[in-house]
Amino acid sequence: MTRVDALRNRERVVEAAAAVFAEHGLDAGVDAVAVRAGVGKATVYRSFPTKEHLFAAVAVQRLRWFEEQAEAAAVRPDAHAAFGDLLEALAEVQARDRVIGGSLTGELAEVPELVEAHAAAQVALERVMAGARAAGDLRTDATPGDVRTLFGGLCRELGERGERDPAVWRRYARLIVAALSS
Repeated sequence: MTRVDALRNRERVVEAAAAVFAEHGLDAGVDAVAVRAGVGKATVYRSFPTKEHLFAAVAVQRLRWFEEQAEAAAVRPDAHAAFGDLLEALAEVQARDRVIGGSLTGELAEVPELVEAHAAAQVALERVMAGARAAGDLRTDATPGDVRTLFGGLCRELGERGERDPAVWRRYARLIVAALSS
């Protein structure tokens, strides 16, 4: 197999994994990913030594998306609204994609790229929160760790219920914002 073919297969596997994990979370098996990608399990394992490494590749994409969203929110003039909108956008994505919540709450293996992406996302979230704190709209003791804990609980609870309605997820995101507001 040529290097180009290997890269193409890797991209197909990550794309398939994103879809499978979005639907079923980390409980989904490598078999389902391989079938969705149209490759054998051996092809998956050539690029990803464990299922956690495969999940991490997808999680890194999701964390980079969140980082971009947070960076854009950090420069908005109304920092409190930006913080609320950011959490609502996150919740809406989580309603259909089980990867994003686990990525942010740090429930994944210590894969270097994932650790780096997680740290960058947390820095970006802190920038948004710092703006809201400076405006007097967010509790002075509110931290990204608080958001991770509260959002992680939200993900577990609604995930266990199988809740997929974005409106329900957004409602709980607004409750988190209210809990952290001053």
